[in-house]
Amino acid sequence: FFDNMLLAFLFLFLLACIIAAILSFNALYNTLKHGLPFVSTPRWAIEWLTGNLQLTTDDMVYELGCGDARVLTAIAKRHPSTQFVGLEIQWWPYLLARWRTRNMPNVRLINGDIFRHDLSPATVVYGFFITGFMPKLAEKLRKNTRPGTQIVSYGFSLPDWTAIEEILNPKKPAGSRILVYRR
Repeated sequence: FFDNMLLAFLFLFLLACIIAAILSFNALYNTLKHGLPFVSTPRWAIEWLTGNLQLTTDDMVYELGCGDARVLTAIAKRHPSTQFVGLEIQWWPYLLARWRTRNMPNVRLINGDIFRHDLSPATVVYGFFITGFMPKLAEKLRKNTRPGTQIVSYGFSLPDWTAIEEILNPKKPAGSRILVYRR
């Protein structure tokens, strides 16, 4: 009996290690290919977004690189009559996002590259990217969003754009920030 239990445990442990290795390799591959690691927006920023975005039924909110949809689900729960679109290029966070939003009819997810997707329906765009990605993103937003679109960036500024508001982390003002722009 104990031999079978040990064998079953070892099999499950090996299976878990293989799955972890596949996910790790995929994350590394996508980070190297696209230059963007999967990093979640911190809790304080999600709380600020859910409490301070003034959304209506006419708004269409896009999250670029939505990851596992923590930000989308938090805001969508607070604004159930607003429509949300999450774009994610990596398959494993996308699958987590699909699961997390499975009962949210106001959230649509797209597994794809933000540079190949039309952003013009958006009235609000949110993203959390790294410095080296921001010039390309700034150009995409300039060309593919409508005047008046609110752009919210966690952490990093858009080159040649002027933020209309800067929100500092209340617990660590010298640390992270949220930048709000208007196209």
